[in-house]
Amino acid sequence: MASLQQIKTLLSVQTHGGIHAAARELHLSPSAVSQQLKCLGSECGFPLVEQEGRGVRLTEGGEGVARIGWQMAELWEQTIGKERERSGSPKPKRHVVRLGAFPSALQGCVLPAIGRRQRLPFDLELFETSPSEGRDLVQAGTLDAAVSVQGFDAREDPRFRVSSLRRDPFVLAAPPSLLAMADRSSPARGLAGLPWVLPQVGSDCDRLITMHVARHGIAVRPVGRTDDWGLAQEMAVALRAAVYVPSSVADHRPELTHVDHFGGVPAPVREVVLTAKATATANGWFSVLHRLLRRTYDRNAGAGAGASPRPPPPPAPPPGPAPAAG
Repeated sequence: MASLQQIKTLLSVQTHGGIHAAARELHLSPSAVSQQLKCLGSECGFPLVEQEGRGVRLTEGGEGVARIGWQMAELWEQTIGKERERSGSPKPKRHVVRLGAFPSALQGCVLPAIGRRQRLPFDLELFETSPSEGRDLVQAGTLDAAVSVQGFDAREDPRFRVSSLRRDPFVLAAPPSLLAMADRSSPARGLAGLPWVLPQVGSDCDRLITMHVARHGIAVRPVGRTDDWGLAQEMAVALRAAVYVPSSVADHRPELTHVDHFGGVPAPVREVVLTAKATATANGWFSVLHRLLRRTYDRNAGAGAGASPRPPPPPAPPPGPAPAAG
């Protein structure tokens, strides 16, 4: 029969994504961790982990066993907590990580990651930030870590640990007839001749898009501005305009075509990163949080995102014969 220690070992491997990291948390040797996983897999009758790059990940069967394990852990915590409360015993303090993230990262990654019934070995406090202020807030000590957008001109700073979570390319969205009329033989002239919906003046994404089109010699003419990506696409439809939006939030509706380049001009790219002070390297919470957020981004990457336009609707059937005159 499986032991609680084997279940605990499996959950630690899932959390840390590696045998050695789990061994450090459990104060075991890597060979002891591997042996416990092997024994638990033999008890279940199927393998629980498989190689993934330099680490390991749980197999589909391992994920199922882990879900049961997390339910056991949650029940254990509830039972122990109630008994401590009844007896007046002090509750042990857990490490608290103050995490900031910009709105779309909070909604699309952070909240789904912590909502998967996976108990973290630390508590989280969440704060909404702008896409570019994460490093400043970490440096000031306001946050322990931040999910932010890495500027394309950012330099390495030994005071910080910056780990990539996702490269989020933009796509060009516009009504199909608008792109059809644009001059593809001269991309700069073709794109400059379009009306545009842009982010608010001075915002992080406005600077990213403005500098990107400027590098390609394109002067755009804005007819609307908003920092809401959904509203930006609504405005593009209503105003018959073009807009750059992150592929992760592209709204694939029939009224819009999405392309990742136009006449050889690629769409801009932003990189989403997790930033903390360099001293976080010595703390286990950073690697746990990074792996959890990275896996959530990878899991959600194909859900509703991408640059492939919808196939055109089928042609309307030919009209039937006209009714005979009476």
